[in-house]
Amino acid sequence: MQTTAKAQRVYDDGRVVDLDTSPSPQWASSAPQVASVEPQPDGTVKVTALKPGSALITVNADDASGEATLEVTAARLLSLRVSPTTASVAVGITQQFTAQGSYSDGTTGDVTSSATWTTSDTAIATVSTTGLGTGVAVGGPVTLTATLGGVSGTAQLSVTRWTSAGSMSTSRYNHTATRLDLGKVLIAGGRNGTTPLSSAELYDPATNSWSPAKAMSMGRFAHAALLLNGGYVLVTGGVGALTGAAMYDPASDAWYEVSPMSGGRSGHTMTLLPSGQVLVTGGTDGNNALATAEVFEPLANIWIRSSTMSTARFNHTATLLSSGKVLVSGGSNGSGSLSSAEVYDPATNSWAPVATMVTRHSLHTATLLSSGKVLISGGHSLTDPSSSELYDPGTNVWSTAGSMIESRSRHTATLLASGQVLVAGGDGSSYYNTAELYDPATSSWSAIAPMAEPRGSHTATLLTSGRVLVVGGQATNSHATAEVYVP
Repeated sequence: MQTTAKAQRVYDDGRVVDLDTSPSPQWASSAPQVASVEPQPDGTVKVTALKPGSALITVNADDASGEATLEVTAARLLSLRVSPTTASVAVGITQQFTAQGSYSDGTTGDVTSSATWTTSDTAIATVSTTGLGTGVAVGGPVTLTATLGGVSGTAQLSVTRWTSAGSMSTSRYNHTATRLDLGKVLIAGGRNGTTPLSSAELYDPATNSWSPAKAMSMGRFAHAALLLNGGYVLVTGGVGALTGAAMYDPASDAWYEVSPMSGGRSGHTMTLLPSGQVLVTGGTDGNNALATAEVFEPLANIWIRSSTMSTARFNHTATLLSSGKVLVSGGSNGSGSLSSAEVYDPATNSWAPVATMVTRHSLHTATLLSSGKVLISGGHSLTDPSSSELYDPGTNVWSTAGSMIESRSRHTATLLASGQVLVAGGDGSSYYNTAELYDPATSSWSAIAPMAEPRGSHTATLLTSGRVLVVGGQATNSHATAEVYVP
């Protein structure tokens, strides 16, 4: 703290006169480490208090002198402010809090490391001696308190299953997401409003960060992508009856055009077969639903025409079964949702019908469970858009699996390491930020903590850590944001 002092000359006749600069007063401090003095041009002195203690301030001017004792006391801590005031983390994720003190002398200072930190509920969140909060279990908000010298400040910390994964450089939906061999995730294409995107980006779970990838040669949305055995990513089709196909090489960050498909398609599926070949099924050419299917041989860079499905369909699902066969279910033929399903046998390059689903599904999801059964959830349906059902390949029987909490389509479904299935977002009466879990052990659905934003036509990718990366999508507007689910 600083103050200005002055000296006055007192005469024996009672007169009191301020010392001026002629002659210039000589100021000194007996304890410069406690209080320093800085003479001013007008004859006064600036005194700066440096630390608690006592200092004798003296002044000499011609034949007169004077002195005063200065007692320096410590500034009083008046208040503590903890930042951020509110925060949210996922289970196992940390958030650094800081404490700023305000003192009686008008100064402020960081007291994070000297304050004592406590939490109102250690079962939900803990806090370290340096203000690092950690999510323990879903709940809250809990109150984190920093205390110093009898003065306290607080912040609120909530613990959810979701944590931010930053933002892409471009908002997008109807894109693809493919986990690469080294754990990064390639996001390719999609659209922003009505604009098809050719751009691509990479998410790195190790640093929770995004970086640009080489752009595709053309914009694509409602296309398909999958990881080939050699580590390349194959991308096919897209709206506009695109026949073109391309492969992305992560090692060189480059795209290479490959042989085109026999016809243009979007809203189709791609499935990696045990042989390393790729089965492409159905879709639409922009005017009609397609029953055609073809197989890509990556090593030879050729397409082989497959036998035709019994039903033309798009926005359907294709699931590789434990037997190596591929189950295709539901979708739309342009007139409405379908309840039919059929199986492709790579050994004979042929299709065979299977039992009809319990209800109709389009824009739904299909998930292969650890039991070998297939879970179908939601989608457009004339009868029950919240329905789910199970297909048992061993008995060729469909059975109900209960109703989801929300009626949703354009959502995502991801098999977790626990064997449960995470369903997130989608649209129905509105766009949803809600999420729920299907438990095969009880064949039941339960609500879990919602995402930060509502999303439909987004992607969900299982990371090598067992977490799930959810990217982009649309609600009122398209999103560039991403978030991670922590099981």
